[in-house]
Amino acid sequence: MNATDLAMVGLVALMAALLGLWAARRSRPLALGALGGLGLWLAATAALASRGVLSDWTARPPRVPLLPVAFLATVLVLRRTATFRALVAETPRAWPILAQTFRVPVELILYALYANYRAPVQVTFEGRNLDVLVGLTAPLVGWMVSRGRASPAVVVGWNALGLGVLANTVFTVVTSSPGPLHLDWPGAPFTALATWPLVWLPAFLAPLAVFFHVVSMQQAVPLLRSTTERQPS
Repeated sequence: MNATDLAMVGLVALMAALLGLWAARRSRPLALGALGGLGLWLAATAALASRGVLSDWTARPPRVPLLPVAFLATVLVLRRTATFRALVAETPRAWPILAQTFRVPVELILYALYANYRAPVQVTFEGRNLDVLVGLTAPLVGWMVSRGRASPAVVVGWNALGLGVLANTVFTVVTSSPGPLHLDWPGAPFTALATWPLVWLPAFLAPLAVFFHVVSMQQAVPLLRSTTERQPS
């Protein structure tokens, strides 16, 4: 395993631990359940990648894009539970914003892959991927929220922009991979995405960024509505 792969494993372990600590704010059983479920998901996707199941780019539908869809579908189901809503309500509003800082090391990993001819340039910040800007601004926005210097409208706007940037990144990565969605980008297709541990980019880290945006929006939107309702007509 090279340094880039080790960095990926370390980042995934760090973010999984962060989710476990977040769930532990509510209860220890919830934290154990969250870590257990996430561990099973990471192990299953690693096994699929290691056995070459995800490298069949002729499969219909394409297999790699199904991973973030499955993760996000689970998040949407959990979002409707009373436990999740209570956990979000108890969480400081700056936390899900500050957590988006992890997108900086993700972009550094992608750049290292490009430097080692394992990823095309368009999926990095030298190409079309602007995700690093979200990670770099997250500490500032989180600090402003913690100090009461960012209105709910600012928080909603930042999250909306972050989701837009992420959508552009996902589009670029998906269309840079082999398969029916591939576009005529320069360089070789991004086949490394289907190998372990890089498979955890679409299986965990990309949907995790969406998850943090959802949590932050779920906190900020009600505040924005109440602020709007209090304004004189």
